[in-house]
Amino acid sequence: MTFILGLLCLFSSVSQLSAKDAAVVFVVDPLWDCVASYVANVPLLQEYKIIKVMTRLGETFPCNSIHNSDAEFNIQNITYNSWTLDDALATEEICPKLMSLGIPVAAVIATFDPAVYLTDRLAACLGVRGNPFEGPLAKARRDKWATNEAVRKAGLRAVNEKVVATWNEAKEFLESLPPLSKANPVVFKFLQGSSSEGVQVVTSMKQAEDIISSEVGSKSSFGEKIGQLLIQEFLHGKEYVVDTASRDGVHKVQIVWHEDLRPVNGDFDLYMGLKAMDPDDQKTKVIIDYANKVLDATGLQNGAADMEVIWVPGEATPCVVDLNARWTALMWHDGLALEKAINIDGIDQITATINAYLDGDAFNKMLPAPSLKQHGALYWPEVFHTGIMRDIPGLAVAKKLPSYLGTYMKPDAPAPIGKLIKNPHGSHSPYAIILAHKDKAVVDADYDRLIDLEFSNNFFDITPLAGRTSLTALRQAEGSLPGHQLPAVTALVIIAVAAVLALAALSQQILVALSQQNVRDGTEYLAIE
Repeated sequence: MTFILGLLCLFSSVSQLSAKDAAVVFVVDPLWDCVASYVANVPLLQEYKIIKVMTRLGETFPCNSIHNSDAEFNIQNITYNSWTLDDALATEEICPKLMSLGIPVAAVIATFDPAVYLTDRLAACLGVRGNPFEGPLAKARRDKWATNEAVRKAGLRAVNEKVVATWNEAKEFLESLPPLSKANPVVFKFLQGSSSEGVQVVTSMKQAEDIISSEVGSKSSFGEKIGQLLIQEFLHGKEYVVDTASRDGVHKVQIVWHEDLRPVNGDFDLYMGLKAMDPDDQKTKVIIDYANKVLDATGLQNGAADMEVIWVPGEATPCVVDLNARWTALMWHDGLALEKAINIDGIDQITATINAYLDGDAFNKMLPAPSLKQHGALYWPEVFHTGIMRDIPGLAVAKKLPSYLGTYMKPDAPAPIGKLIKNPHGSHSPYAIILAHKDKAVVDADYDRLIDLEFSNNFFDITPLAGRTSLTALRQAEGSLPGHQLPAVTALVIIAVAAVLALAALSQQILVALSQQNVRDGTEYLAIE
């Protein structure tokens, strides 16, 4: 009660800063939280009081934005008092606090996947716009199996799949399929995975058994227990992302991206870049129509969605492989900036979502799928080996390209020149390069130029720790690209160095886990987008 009274007093002291006597609640996870940047970049939010609900206790990372302080916009925190996410118990604890604030809540918005269930529950409790929190579609926007089953029941193309909890269950399903091989793999996923966590391509029964043994019973990075795994057919085809905002069942598409995914850096589907698709193109129209029907099938009536689909060869149809009931992971400095630059209406997905919740007139004026005034792409150059960064010649080339729009360097990336750069598993590019031009052929040519620089080992000038070497990389579903094989002795040295680095990283994780035993009160958080 003291906490609630304190909030009431604070709200009354800052009421003159807001044009509306109402609040917007953002439901966030400690690992994914940059509410201050949302308020800074969407003027409409500055008219409301902002409350940040944390789904669990935990330290947050620095916000990936120059607007990194909740205090800058008088953002208040309410934190579910547990290290483990529990949506039902969190609702019982948090909803009464929100109802006792003395001001109405205008919207409850999820910013990341683990926040979806709690957001639906809080919206229902408060009587504001939301999505089904109970019934057959309650899990259809978070649980991957439930998503696909809802899509299948709607008569849409859905992926063949099976939920398993034991090796015997997995073995029975896998034996019903053609024999596993590199040419005929399957995909293992966490049922409630986020940011591709837990996604693995499986090419043998031994690999499948090892994954079941190691993953079932473990916990995700968000503290969710992994009791089951999802096995899905591997769809060979190009992958696309459809970013949308919805209000009362009306869907508006902000952009459709073609994802450039390739088996690089130990990852079977590393993000090399994204290309904006023309919504006036016939194939894109089919993708948009399919995506809107998936939103209907899964009960997503309000809020943002970031949907991944694969265009199935020979079927002339998309198939959803992931549905995230929140906005894109791209932010103001890269993807959203590009959306504003190339969309004819200049509206990005986060702004569109805020309109959907708070301004019906603005949402109604938005186009169902805005045409492109320019074509565009994002490119993330990757580091393929550990060594000292001497120079970045590829960046100088990028800045001279006809379609070059800008470069963003991640705030958490070290100043690279003269520094040790670690060869990561997966995507850890320090840069995002933004391309935009009225001529699609120009964007495509510039993008390919950067890709060629990267795979010929000429984008970054890195001196490896044990002699100048490079790794061979393969394009997705294509042959070898320019590169050099590692000499055997050098490869062993780098493997040894990588092992030492991995051990150091593990030690750091253990220290972080131990430090979390000291519970903070959750009233002053910084975080990352």
